[in-house]
Amino acid sequence: MTKSRDRDGRGSHLRLVGSTPGPNPPPTAGVDDADTTPSVAVLDTLQETLLLDLAAAPPALHPVIAEASVARSAALLADQLWPAGRPDEIGEVERFFWADAARVLGERRDVDSFVLLTSLARTVGPAGRLPLQRAHLSRGRTQYDVPEWVSRIAGFRLTSAIVSEDVTGDGLSVVLDYDDEHHPHTLVVFVDNNLGAIAKDVFVGPPVDRVVEAYQRGGRVTVRTVRPATAAGIILQALGYTHDHDEPPVTEDFEFFSGLLVNRLTQLPERPVRPPIRPLLSPRQREQLVEEFLASPYAEDLPDDTGDIAHLWIDHAVDRTVGGPLRVSAVLVELFLANWLPRKVLANSTYFGHVPPVVKAWLRFAGDRTQLDLDAIEEAVDAVDVWTPALEAAALDDPIAGERVFLDETSTDLDEAYRSLSGLGTPPRPDLEGLDKTQAATLSVLAPHAWLLAGETLGIPYAPDAFAIAERLVREAPDLLTKARLSTWPRAIVWHLAHHHRLVGPGEPMTPHTLAADLASSPPTLRKTTKLLTDTLVLPR
Repeated sequence: MTKSRDRDGRGSHLRLVGSTPGPNPPPTAGVDDADTTPSVAVLDTLQETLLLDLAAAPPALHPVIAEASVARSAALLADQLWPAGRPDEIGEVERFFWADAARVLGERRDVDSFVLLTSLARTVGPAGRLPLQRAHLSRGRTQYDVPEWVSRIAGFRLTSAIVSEDVTGDGLSVVLDYDDEHHPHTLVVFVDNNLGAIAKDVFVGPPVDRVVEAYQRGGRVTVRTVRPATAAGIILQALGYTHDHDEPPVTEDFEFFSGLLVNRLTQLPERPVRPPIRPLLSPRQREQLVEEFLASPYAEDLPDDTGDIAHLWIDHAVDRTVGGPLRVSAVLVELFLANWLPRKVLANSTYFGHVPPVVKAWLRFAGDRTQLDLDAIEEAVDAVDVWTPALEAAALDDPIAGERVFLDETSTDLDEAYRSLSGLGTPPRPDLEGLDKTQAATLSVLAPHAWLLAGETLGIPYAPDAFAIAERLVREAPDLLTKARLSTWPRAIVWHLAHHHRLVGPGEPMTPHTLAADLASSPPTLRKTTKLLTDTLVLPR
């Protein structure tokens, strides 16, 4: 599937194979000077938006784009002019607006306004449908030079539906097949299991046979045919999860096509079938699964805290994602090692050093239990090595008594634990552009860690310099990172800054030994690592 380019050179909302945008006339307002009602300005905006959306689309898709553009605009109007849940008089405002819009569009004579009227008449809900349809019928008797495709707006019939699921359980795609003799198409909805099964993407795809062929050619997916009512139930539940987020991480295409999707689903002759409730693992079931893992050959020769780490994996997979603890996925590995575990647990480098081998063993155990293909298992196992640096950089040296400490469930960031100790603000986000996955993972935790350590140890004014040095280290000398433990580099950066700014020495607030103690390291280790750092990056001494 491909994306065409819109009028600004950015990717448009289309993903049809072989689609190329065709020429389109420039937008025209078609405004009657006699129009003075408040509806006029809104309609002019809707018409301009519609024409711009059509200009970015291949001609064959104009009926679909017109329907989507107007559905989106109508949804925005509903949010702004007649919010749901308000008293009955809001319904009167909606009816008045659409009645006035029907009158205004019914009096115009240009083709562009007729395209808008047709789209509205076939898309707007019950409050405006009757007056808009009357205006459309009246204008249709005398309107000339109307493009043939206008008659096909919102005239597509749902004929079948399929569900494609990734074998790793990262997500599924629901594909709705619409019959059209001129240009059959599909609406594809992607549901992201790693984000709580939200509907993350909606786009127009090629005919369903080409979609199935593409899925089968790509491999590692299962494809099954479902009833349209079943597909609608899956989609509506996912849309509900999406709307539960204040700012859901959806695509631009989702924003454009979600109104069209909802309109089409509400017109199905069958009532949507609610998906079965997903079972949750009880504490006893989770414990039993850990016991089975520990008794398996995969857990041989692993450290004593293997059971604790396996529990954390299960909790993350069950409570934060969809698909269960036996899901083997490179994406799930990334989320666990680089995001959730460092934010959930404060631990020393010894504990975090045990996590990668345990996760690798768990992935092989789960892959065996689910009879997953070996290449999918190895892909997930390899991801452990990619994201281990992110975990290592988050390690602390005995922050408080014990091997690891759980952060409160309401805490969203490891930084909060530091701020509670040091009074620091939020560290900046490093620029990851141009870095590979391993470098990006390293920098994403190394730079903030150096920032926080410098601010807490030396003072807030030194945090930005530490952050900048960490960025230079990863970008300019990534091979140098292998010459010391990853958790040592932030300490070496702070050691360098303390000496460069003459904060260490006779008459100064710190001695080398007290600074080394604050950094939970030894002076020889810090001197050696700092020399590597300053010699390679040519830092001022």
